[in-house]
Amino acid sequence: MIHCCQDRTSRFLRLGAVLVLCVAGFFGRLSYAEGADDPRGAAVAAMQTWLHGIDEGDYPGSWNTAAGSFQKAVSSDQWTGALNSVRKPLGKCVERKLASSLHQTEAPGPDGPQKGDYVVAQFNTAFENLAYAVETVCFERGSDGVWKASGYYIKPK
Repeated sequence: MIHCCQDRTSRFLRLGAVLVLCVAGFFGRLSYAEGADDPRGAAVAAMQTWLHGIDEGDYPGSWNTAAGSFQKAVSSDQWTGALNSVRKPLGKCVERKLASSLHQTEAPGPDGPQKGDYVVAQFNTAFENLAYAVETVCFERGSDGVWKASGYYIKPK
């Protein structure tokens, strides 16, 4: 359990500093229309499966199944260390509800805008030791059509 607000804040900031490099930005061309071609449903389902692995403490597994861009931005050891210092103290996930999802065809990258298929979703989440949090998750669709994690960020609400 996190006993000190300042300690909790510094842990979130450390995780944010590591993980913000992974998150595809919220800028670019957005698609809001739902329909048969809307990729958000499949991406959000993949996100929920991935988040469940994190909830179960399979931090290395979440890195192994992440997109190549994610794996290039943060090593498995860095990822596992960040989640051990920030996510683990939050305790079990009590509730997670989808708040929003956006489909993007472009995301900022170190060498300029990156074209691709991205879905960014936010979940309102309650943990045992943090009643109100927002999880931001970004997934990208690979050339094989599989949705994989390219970013994750937890922010106390």
